[in-house]
Amino acid sequence: MNILKKIVFSYLIILLIICGKTTFAEELGKKLTIIIVPDFSFQEVKWLKENGEQQELWMAGGMSAMNIRPDGHYSYLNNIVTIASGTRSLGVEGWNAYVNGEVENKEVVNELYQQWTGKVVDDGVIFHPMLHKLVDKNKQTTYRSQIGILGETLKEHGIESFFIGNSDAGSQKVRYGTLLTMDQEGRSDGLIQEATKKSAGSASGVVMDVDYIIATLSTINNSADPSFTVVEWGDLHRLYQQKGNMTAEYFLQQYALTLLNLETFLSELLKKGYPQNVMLLSPMVHSDAYQNKERLAPIFYWQSTAISANYYLLSSTTRQPFVVSNLDIAPTILDFYGIKDLGHFFGKPLQKKAASNSTLEEGLSKIDLMFLIFKTRNVVLSSYITLLVILLIMTSVIIMFRDQNNTWKHVAKTLLISGISSPLLLLLTPYSLNYLEPNIYLLLLIVLSFLTGFLVLKFIPNPIFFISIALFITITVDLFIGNYFMQRSYLGYDPVIGARYYGIGNEYAGVYLISGLLLLESQRIKRWLLVTIVGITQLFLLSSAGLGANAGATLSAALMFGYFIYRGYFPKVNWRKFLLIFFGIVVITLVLLFLMQLNKQESHIGYAFSRMFEGDFQYIIDTIKRKLEMNWKIFRFSNWTQLFVTTYLLIALYLWRKKEIVTRGVRRLLIQAGVVGSVALLLLNDSGVVAAATSMFIIVCTSYYWVLDEV
Repeated sequence: MNILKKIVFSYLIILLIICGKTTFAEELGKKLTIIIVPDFSFQEVKWLKENGEQQELWMAGGMSAMNIRPDGHYSYLNNIVTIASGTRSLGVEGWNAYVNGEVENKEVVNELYQQWTGKVVDDGVIFHPMLHKLVDKNKQTTYRSQIGILGETLKEHGIESFFIGNSDAGSQKVRYGTLLTMDQEGRSDGLIQEATKKSAGSASGVVMDVDYIIATLSTINNSADPSFTVVEWGDLHRLYQQKGNMTAEYFLQQYALTLLNLETFLSELLKKGYPQNVMLLSPMVHSDAYQNKERLAPIFYWQSTAISANYYLLSSTTRQPFVVSNLDIAPTILDFYGIKDLGHFFGKPLQKKAASNSTLEEGLSKIDLMFLIFKTRNVVLSSYITLLVILLIMTSVIIMFRDQNNTWKHVAKTLLISGISSPLLLLLTPYSLNYLEPNIYLLLLIVLSFLTGFLVLKFIPNPIFFISIALFITITVDLFIGNYFMQRSYLGYDPVIGARYYGIGNEYAGVYLISGLLLLESQRIKRWLLVTIVGITQLFLLSSAGLGANAGATLSAALMFGYFIYRGYFPKVNWRKFLLIFFGIVVITLVLLFLMQLNKQESHIGYAFSRMFEGDFQYIIDTIKRKLEMNWKIFRFSNWTQLFVTTYLLIALYLWRKKEIVTRGVRRLLIQAGVVGSVALLLLNDSGVVAAATSMFIIVCTSYYWVLDEV
């Protein structure tokens, strides 16, 4: 498939998400079984694809990769609490599920539960003694997730929920799947210990009892009433818990048996004949996959009445093919039963779109590229950022000590144009990683950047304007084709990190703002007309829910262009009117942001506005807190900090030494407006340090080039 076909496919996927979606609510039978398989990763998916005895099972249905990031550190408990509550959440030490008569640390758990809460539990009911602690802990976070909201909502709508299974490993009890079925009192119907049987050679001496679980599910699914069942399939988790003590040969033998047992269960379940819908998902990947940075978990969907049917699983939360969010699972379950009041949830119900052929091969190929970029992102970006810093230091030295030497001036100009063009090359080339090793890719990027700088400087009369318009047009086109390039660029956003899935990321937001601003240097169009066209275009694209969807960048663009208009056309306005004008700009931009969310495509900006209009100002305050925490974390630990500090120090140093960077009026004003935009990005974005660094880098390079141009 060539690059044009890939672009067209990506664009069609976006259209399908918007227009062609089929929700799970349209399924018949209203019986949903979710198989929770902790430690299941794409390594197991590939093994089953190659070695499974029911390979047609994996080639059918729908498959996607799920972001599994919780609030806090990565763990099975944190991840499953997040999935069950539909909001990033935390677990609590000591959390588990029990039934009457179970003993923990020589104490009868239901008696402890009565001592702690004053409540008595009936036989056959699963309960959670630490519910109150889990609720209190999550109330103290900035996400404020509602524990038990999924099970409670299902109960209120008459949906019977049932849990089967466990992931107990020896004396360590692990029954976290009950979080999907329990109500807000922490209770659920189900069977914990009955779902396993003794198996001396298996990990922890037990194995999931396929026959018993199938029989139990048959009883549930033969009922006419709608039902929701969760099976916690713990064999793989138990195996990886004991891997460190097993011989390599025996581990591989048990690994194969464990996966084939899971495959047999799924095959028998789907061939039972009654109408049901089956979803397999992994709340976490095992330690080997995690350390290999394969940190997206598999999710599969099958319909028993059409086992061989193929689907694309799509998410309005991510708007990317083969990527969904853990926040989508709870809304999807509720939507399956026609429960439409999903205002509490940030995630959106998954959609499925019929496909003519299996989507597995295509999906695995795209997911492998995601993993490759995530694995190498830190090395590539740290090398890239270091090179940019070295470039700035070298050109600074040349400007200070060799600005009268034509040879050194030409070298400096070439370096500066190379640096400004590098974000363009990073945007256009990510899919070449399907064919190139990352180190070769980085080397070619460096060579192409210098070659671009040399050729542009040699043949283009105004290199800064040329590169600016190339960046502006390329980013604009990418926004209209569904961020096909940006979503895989090293300067884009990463689905494994999950901070953003669509729109314009903060790295390119900084580049986009300044590239648009630098177009105003053109003298071929009346400047007031150019300001109007570029300013309105950027504000529209950045604020649109279906395009840029970046509130911080929208406000920053408004302030940047507002400052340019103020200094360029109304320089004598006093400071009181100046402050009033800028306050008005902020208010008008917020109104524009709101209006741009009033379409069928939902975004995180529209969600924030809806919460605010519902009177939930605490959500806005919590969001601001998270943005400040993120900025501070990035400043302390990110590679971007060195570029941020370098660019801001250099612009301050040169201002101190030379008083004015450039003497030509329009150029000086453009630099000043760019600094305003960069500072606004720093203050108004959750990754403001990143956006400020990329924007100020373009400003410093441009100002240095103009200095050399005027010498």
